[in-house]
Amino acid sequence: MASQWQVQEDERQQAVTLLSDDGTTLQAEVDGQRLTLTLHPMPDGRIEVRERDGDRRQRPRRLRLVREDGAWLVVEGGEQRRYEVRDARADWLNRGGEGSAGAGGGEVRASMPGRVVRLPVAVGAEVAIGDVVAVLEAMKMENDVRAKIAGTVATVVVREGDAVEARALMLTIAAAATP
Repeated sequence: MASQWQVQEDERQQAVTLLSDDGTTLQAEVDGQRLTLTLHPMPDGRIEVRERDGDRRQRPRRLRLVREDGAWLVVEGGEQRRYEVRDARADWLNRGGEGSAGAGGGEVRASMPGRVVRLPVAVGAEVAIGDVVAVLEAMKMENDVRAKIAGTVATVVVREGDAVEARALMLTIAAAATP
């Protein structure tokens, strides 16, 4: 499953789509241009990166990655560049998970693109605020989707194993009557 990122260096912003990553070879699209990178960790902590652009290979680059104030510093020789990286999961977490349910009433929507790995509820199930109603796998991590309202599960639109896009409707909850 492809994941999308926004990468910003100074005033320049690029759309990056990670197409595949097996731990050694990474395929991505950067602003529509396809890249294949081969990554080799070095004993001194740097990473050797070899880029393939079609049939051409570029000389290897040796980089050091440093995390600083939520950004990545890429150090190559005496040159240093700072990159801010945003992804759908981080944006969602920074908003406190808003949008999973609640804003649209009892609609529970996917917080990010992913695969439904577990649905612990069925139609008719009673749920409380904060109950896990689905589990999404995204970027090799499992993410709980929680009910934002108390009530009864009215519909379930997805099944375990389904791939969903961000904001896709997963299920609905009929609000509990208030006394």
